[in-house]
Amino acid sequence: MDTEESIREEALGSEEEIGSGDATEEGEDDSVEESSEEDSSEDAASTMAVSDRFVALGTHNGDVFILDFDGNLIKRFSSHTASVNDISIDTAEEFVASASMDGKVVIHGMYVDSTQVFNYRRPLKCVALDPDFSKKDTQQFVSGGLAGQLILNEKGWFGQKQDKVLQHSGEGPIYAARWRGTLIAYANDEGVKMYDTQSQQRITYIRRPQNNPRPDLYRPDLYRCNLCWRNDKQLLIGWANYIQIATVKEQNISGHPPLFAEVNMILNTNDFVVCGAAPFGDMTLILAYLTNHVEKNEDSDDPEQHKRPTAKRPELRIMNSSNEEISIDALPLHGFMHYQANDYVLDYFPSEDMFYIVSPKDLVLARPRDSDDHVGWLLDRYRYEEALDSLQEAQAWGGSKVYDINEVGERYLTYLIRQEDYSKAAENCKKVLKTDKELWEKWIFTFSELKHLKEITPYIPFKDPQLSSTIYEIVLAYFLNNDHKSLYETITNWPSSIYNVQSVIEPIEDVLEKENENKTLMECLAELYAYNQEPEKALEYNLRLRRPNAFDLIRKYNLFSAVQDKVILLMDFDQHFMSETQKANEKKKVEAKNMPAVQLLIENTDSVPIGHVVNQLQSRRYFLHIYLDALFSRDHHIGFEFHDLQVELYAEYDYPRLLDFLRASNYYSLEKAYEICKQRDLVPEMVFILGRMGNNKQALMLIIERLGDVQRAIDFAKEQADDDLWEDLLKYSLDKPRFITGLLDNLGNIDIDPKQLIKRIPDGLKIDGLKQALIKVLQDFNLQASLREGCQKILVSDSVSMANQLHRAQKRGISCRDDMVCNKCSAHIIKDVNVSDAPTTHLIFFCGHAFHEKCLFESDAIPKLPENFNKPHSVGTKVRHATLLQSMIPRPRCPICNESNQVAKQKEKPVRIRGFVRSTRDDEGMPPMVPLRL
Repeated sequence: MDTEESIREEALGSEEEIGSGDATEEGEDDSVEESSEEDSSEDAASTMAVSDRFVALGTHNGDVFILDFDGNLIKRFSSHTASVNDISIDTAEEFVASASMDGKVVIHGMYVDSTQVFNYRRPLKCVALDPDFSKKDTQQFVSGGLAGQLILNEKGWFGQKQDKVLQHSGEGPIYAARWRGTLIAYANDEGVKMYDTQSQQRITYIRRPQNNPRPDLYRPDLYRCNLCWRNDKQLLIGWANYIQIATVKEQNISGHPPLFAEVNMILNTNDFVVCGAAPFGDMTLILAYLTNHVEKNEDSDDPEQHKRPTAKRPELRIMNSSNEEISIDALPLHGFMHYQANDYVLDYFPSEDMFYIVSPKDLVLARPRDSDDHVGWLLDRYRYEEALDSLQEAQAWGGSKVYDINEVGERYLTYLIRQEDYSKAAENCKKVLKTDKELWEKWIFTFSELKHLKEITPYIPFKDPQLSSTIYEIVLAYFLNNDHKSLYETITNWPSSIYNVQSVIEPIEDVLEKENENKTLMECLAELYAYNQEPEKALEYNLRLRRPNAFDLIRKYNLFSAVQDKVILLMDFDQHFMSETQKANEKKKVEAKNMPAVQLLIENTDSVPIGHVVNQLQSRRYFLHIYLDALFSRDHHIGFEFHDLQVELYAEYDYPRLLDFLRASNYYSLEKAYEICKQRDLVPEMVFILGRMGNNKQALMLIIERLGDVQRAIDFAKEQADDDLWEDLLKYSLDKPRFITGLLDNLGNIDIDPKQLIKRIPDGLKIDGLKQALIKVLQDFNLQASLREGCQKILVSDSVSMANQLHRAQKRGISCRDDMVCNKCSAHIIKDVNVSDAPTTHLIFFCGHAFHEKCLFESDAIPKLPENFNKPHSVGTKVRHATLLQSMIPRPRCPICNESNQVAKQKEKPVRIRGFVRSTRDDEGMPPMVPLRL
């Protein structure tokens, strides 16, 4: 509900529009708006009636004014000398009846010059015309007043008027009467009654509720009854602080009227007094009268206790079928604080849901608030965003009839700019301007003039609609002069097709000439040149900015020729990228040779020649080392002409890997390498080079004298496999106890006779650990003897086992099939041959091939049995002949399998090993590995 402060503020702001506070205006569609105020004069309004065509207004001076719905005067009837208490209009709207305190009922014709006056000589409170008054000859109406009688007047025979008393006196004055169809409802002090003109019977009696905590509300003269027919069968009854609804129903009970009324209480409150009630759809509209209620003490002498309480603003309240208040609107009427409940009258225009409220000085129209009213109310309070939302929602129902959504949107943007809220104005541009190209360009120019293009830039569309290229170029030019970071962000976010790229590049280059180190402008140019299909220029700025995508650009557009002279720039980029990567991941070690620039150079040596790169990096030797190292790691043979240089570079920048390089490469000069190592006193490398040069004795001397490393000396001697070198090592070690101990510890792995070593140790030489060394020598000897003995046993066992296996295999018979043929002459071996008569004329090998003896051997090569064997076809003779064949030298072999083996051996190739050639078999007693000079 409204507070008095909010109501007073609203009334002062607008007397023609009634609101119920911000909350009601925002959320309720059933609120109402009131307008049309009657000019104040000496007279005062007392009652009112509304029809579909006009409004009839009665005054305390006895006049009846006929007004149109805009408040314009149509007619005026001055037929009474006292206050007009009630007005009734028939459904045809041809007659208007008025009842006055002067005791008269006057019926005026609206369209004919006809006036009927009925004088009852007692003050009248109500009058009700028959709804069909103009159609029936009887022309009935009822009236009542202080006499306490409800009188039905009708035209009888020969035009005579006849009165019929429907309610006798004794129950108090008749305060209200309403006629609907055949039913007449009227109220007196006791309650409300209904009369059926068709059955001419009173059908119901509704008593007033008696349990009211405020006794003053029982006075009907102060709080009259208000009757309103919702429809032909339902009657709204509002009296004091309650509202009832009476529903007329039919009944068929003998001795009872055909109709009866069922009554339900829909409201009982002590918050206000009901001054009128009317149907509002399926809800109820109530005119509420409120006072500042004061508990009075009748025995008190205080004058304040006897004053009449001050009234508050009357309110229109809407209640739903669940008796819940939906809306409350306070009425800003003149002099409301001095009025009583009976000073207000509520009537309505059913077909349009228009409600009229009359007070002594005001006539107010209230109608349901539509979306346009709500939008107007919001606009008056500068709540443009909510107004736009309401207009957007109204689009689903055909849109607003009053407001143009684009116009309201522009008003909103103008308001925000005046408030200097440029960010919010820009944010709402998309919502307001939508796809209107002209509006977008207009407002972008507005922001440009105000120098606030930055706020609107994120919302500028580049599709649906796409604006002219000039607009986009203006924005970019603004950022070039004011905000380079925003310029870069805008260039990367906008598609390049919406503006002229070259027109943007030129001014940026002009500014960059003055600001050479401006990285943001270089980033802008890198992007713009890429958009403009100028990859070479884009590459230059990408390299200067050290952007990783530079290498993708080189590969994508094959720009190797463009970077041939920018090798140092590429290597600088690698160093920067490596340091950034190392910072990001301190635990992971990053190798320089794996950086993108180095990999790009070594992968494309055809496009960027090695010599060209080396020449450029001569002044940056560390970069040169990184490049050649990566090249060597990729392929030991590429760039071999620079291996001499690499020896020096490894010695300078990567000494731990120098020896590995010396071992892996065969292309460097041994003399130059030795001089470099000698200058830097790199003894291990000098030893290796001397060994490779064949100067083993000098190398061994370096190990012994400079390094003093026994194990290294032993390993070197083993590697060279030179007996003279062992002898030299032994001589140099005789006066060095530590070397003697080392040799004794390694006797099992070196080519020195233990006896000779021990015998040649000088007498009296003190050797630390000699005892333990000798014990170890003996233990190793015993271990070797044991191992040899075990190996010999295993060898003998395996030899015996395999000999037995071979013997069993050779003794095994071979299955001969009947269809077996000679593999040389293809004649059958056994088939159709009498075994007892056949000589030993066939041989079968273990591989399955069979031959005739005559096909396999020449006649003179076949061994002959002695002549004293007179049974050549006996089994013994055959066995002896087979034994002779097996004893032949060379032993008979299967010619087919033997030929296949010879061909396979001829196809075998020797296996090459670095520095040696290993043959597949021993030829003429040569050792299997023959050293060759490469």
